[in-house]
Amino acid sequence: MIGAAVAALLLALPGRMPPLSQASPYSASKNQITSFDDNPPFKGVVVLEDLGCPDLHRNRIRRHFLDDSGELLTPLSQYVVPIITASTSTENILKHIVNRLAYLDAPVDAKEVAESIEFYLRSGKRAIGAARRVLKNSDVIEDQSMVVKDLCSGHGLTGMLFAACNPPGRLKASMRVLLVDQSEPQSHSILRDLISEVCPWVNQDTVQFFEADLDDYVTKSLSDDATDEASIIISTHACGSLTDDVIRYAVESRAASVSVMPCCYTGTAKGTPFGVQRMFGVSASADIKRSFLLHDAGYHVDFAAIPKAITPMNRLIVAERRC
Repeated sequence: MIGAAVAALLLALPGRMPPLSQASPYSASKNQITSFDDNPPFKGVVVLEDLGCPDLHRNRIRRHFLDDSGELLTPLSQYVVPIITASTSTENILKHIVNRLAYLDAPVDAKEVAESIEFYLRSGKRAIGAARRVLKNSDVIEDQSMVVKDLCSGHGLTGMLFAACNPPGRLKASMRVLLVDQSEPQSHSILRDLISEVCPWVNQDTVQFFEADLDDYVTKSLSDDATDEASIIISTHACGSLTDDVIRYAVESRAASVSVMPCCYTGTAKGTPFGVQRMFGVSASADIKRSFLLHDAGYHVDFAAIPKAITPMNRLIVAERRC
């Protein structure tokens, strides 16, 4: 109980709180308390101006790169598809993907592109690291693989960036991506094909879309025979209690890691003390509860954030299974 109260107090500190560090393995000497910025600067190649209303950035990614005369900015107007290798930096891979999406007027908003990029840059390294540790401790020596499960995925850009930023040869294990949502948006295949022009390994063989309600997918997935794959669970803005369903599925399936960016918090803090909710708000209370659920299930839990210019619902819960 004391731990929960302390966590609540830390979340309430204006603009900063001290979470666990990103270091692994999880020894006391490598978990020195570090500061937390609840509105960090952009890390990625799509930087949005803080206009006070993130929805003002709901314009196609191409428009984000137009100059005052309505022409594409140079050198984007002279864009040539690059050759990406295992040694190409993540920054350059993302830059080339964004350029391709803008150059060909992909059906995706600048806000959504920025959100997916910032989510990956703040969770991908830890998530993949957790999956690699799970595989290292497994009995499978050859043909190791990891699967990224993007639940409530929408068009699936976030999940596809995990694959795009890890070319063949960068990881010892192969990677595939499973996108899950009620229906496959028309924009998904367009985005996948455009990304594939830059990153050919992102294709129909490595990226699959599974049309199903989350409950139906979870039931099917948990009833299937276990595989030797290390699973990375991600979800961006799964509405309300859907985030809790994602977390429970991650725990029940013994996922290597789970990274979520919750939204629509109404009712999600149920079970936390009234005084905690009144003092710290529903969203912080809900995420504290979620972090303790994961901690008690054997996960190392941290918080991260993306810039508020993208969304005010910008807090991430990042959890890695302790091996």
